[in-house]
Amino acid sequence: MCLIKTNLKSRMYEVSIIIPVYNASAFVKECLDSVMAQTMTDGVECILVDDCSTDNTLEEIQSIINVNANGNVKISLLLQERNQGPSAARNRGLREAKGEYVFFLDADDTITPDCIELLYGLAKQHDADYVQGRYVNDNENGNENDNPNMSLPSVLSDKREIKRLLLNHNKIEFTPHNRLVRRQMIIDHNLFFNEEIRVREDFLWMTFVAKYVERFASCERVTYIRGYNEESLTNNINVEREIAGYRVLTETMVTNYDSFLLGYQKELTLEALMMALRAGYYHDETERKHLIDVVLSKNNWLENLLLKIYLKTENPKILHLLVRVYKR
Repeated sequence: MCLIKTNLKSRMYEVSIIIPVYNASAFVKECLDSVMAQTMTDGVECILVDDCSTDNTLEEIQSIINVNANGNVKISLLLQERNQGPSAARNRGLREAKGEYVFFLDADDTITPDCIELLYGLAKQHDADYVQGRYVNDNENGNENDNPNMSLPSVLSDKREIKRLLLNHNKIEFTPHNRLVRRQMIIDHNLFFNEEIRVREDFLWMTFVAKYVERFASCERVTYIRGYNEESLTNNINVEREIAGYRVLTETMVTNYDSFLLGYQKELTLEALMMALRAGYYHDETERKHLIDVVLSKNNWLENLLLKIYLKTENPKILHLLVRVYKR
């Protein structure tokens, strides 16, 4: 891996924006334009990590860097030696980052002009470890659809409430982007992305982040616009990667349970199991049984009984009862 032409100087920053890039020539300019247009640029660095693009992404980025060589946002471009997926790219950016906070941005998305100023202002105001923004979807028809899951508390300092919120993917989307996260917290607790998997890695990352956030804040204004990219990993299903991803996801979640709000962790693992089984990938009964056995291994007898009954009957009342037992 090597560092090519950059205007990044050795200093500390308030915010490091990390952008994993792969074959992004069609939209990376719009993404970077939104970074350069930030109302807060002093103290902001932008790190792009190219994951061995095969189009002219590198030329496009280098051209943007050259044009903005004297800009306030310091841009660097890092090259991976081989294609390793978004987890490895994000981890590379994290290791190179010098910001007090990190912000993940996907190359096919954009941020509003006041995104970093708003989120960083809230982070400093509340001494927050984590600040959640709000997003809209810019879909394939060019329409913007507001995300429905943003009835969030403005500030939380109770660890029980924070963990309960961050483990609820109906409230917090399990993606790394559109949030400021304190970099020192990531370093201190080794909160890097699991590079074994290329799908569901963000789901797994959030389960670990939830363990350590002590102060949470959220922004009620839109800060992030999610683009539509039909070539992205999330729009192109690779069944083998999905199966491997769910296997690592469930195994890692179960082996890293802690006693604090254990029931909420079990519920989240159950949801991951249900997503895997409902996806219809598991024609191999051995792989399916392995996933189920992993979840059963840390349940008590009553939880296991209810799960087995549900898997045979698919009765939603049984599933609801199991969740209640988890949280009792």
